[in-house]
Amino acid sequence: MSSFIVSCLNPIRPEYPLKKEIVAWDLQSSLRLQVFLRTASDRMAKLACTMCVLSIFLFFGGNSEQLIAQQNGHYLQGITGLENGSTLPPGVYLSYLPYLNLVDSFKKSDGSTLLDLDLKVVAHNAVYQVTTKKRILGATYGLSFIIPIVNIRLQADTFDKSVQNGGVSDLFLAPVVLGWTKAKAEYLLDYGVYIPAGSFDPNSPSNAGLGFWEHQIQAGATYNIDKKKLWNASLLSTWEINQSKSGEDLKPGPMANFEYSFGRRFFKYQMNAGIVGYAYQKLSPDSGSAVSPLTRGSHDRSFGAGPELKYTDVKHRLAFDARYEPQFGVETKTSGSVVVISITYLNFFPPK
Repeated sequence: MSSFIVSCLNPIRPEYPLKKEIVAWDLQSSLRLQVFLRTASDRMAKLACTMCVLSIFLFFGGNSEQLIAQQNGHYLQGITGLENGSTLPPGVYLSYLPYLNLVDSFKKSDGSTLLDLDLKVVAHNAVYQVTTKKRILGATYGLSFIIPIVNIRLQADTFDKSVQNGGVSDLFLAPVVLGWTKAKAEYLLDYGVYIPAGSFDPNSPSNAGLGFWEHQIQAGATYNIDKKKLWNASLLSTWEINQSKSGEDLKPGPMANFEYSFGRRFFKYQMNAGIVGYAYQKLSPDSGSAVSPLTRGSHDRSFGAGPELKYTDVKHRLAFDARYEPQFGVETKTSGSVVVISITYLNFFPPK
């Protein structure tokens, strides 16, 4: 997830209790609910670019009843936007980044609405990132660390609105963040891991953590279209490789996220405004004996798009970002909108 720091924090360069009861069906009742889910020099820079080009919370609702769905991954869809294929300039960056998912419905495998919902899920992210002056394979080297605090972490098969266990969620560490700049293009390649530090009970439908380790690989690119580098476009691919969940025979399937942007810089490069979006797809089904028979062999997906505005106040060493993405084309997942806001303290390293 390290590149979302770039998207939300990257300075402009010249060069998320139900308000009403939800109607659901108990699996033991006469109306049996069945949801099927269809559901790394130049060579390294080229690898990042190639991966990018080749790439072009799960939520559930109810009271004491159950709604069957796919397992969630850690990555938050729509968390990045403008310039998300770039790394930050050398320096230290501290950010507060709240992510809100405003859920209004649950979609079936054919995209139609199964349930109308009114649910707000919020992740308060404390972010630290550093980009050093050290070079590896011609790229700048950096790392990032994220501490998320959630009001609830929706994760698997059931959701009971009366059980909402918030707190510190699973931590994210990216020990390798590499960035290249080639003419008008910038490339990104990083590796990170989610550490299951959040509380997790396999018998509870709601936990602060998800209960499993996850590897994350990202590759992306940002391209400055014109000579003045005012118009810009970016693409970031994020690959989630999940491990088995603690205390149960269940392994979430691998997931792919693709986030894109198109924007223009204004006010002496201090502002960047444009359109951003994402596409999410589970690549293979969840596995293990604990997978519900109703979801075995299925996949889920979602899309989102909307406006973003970034502003960098270099004089006061602050950067601000706001993004809003309504979701669409959702299958076997909750649907609604994503809101991301951030404020960042910038401590640039002076050039040599």
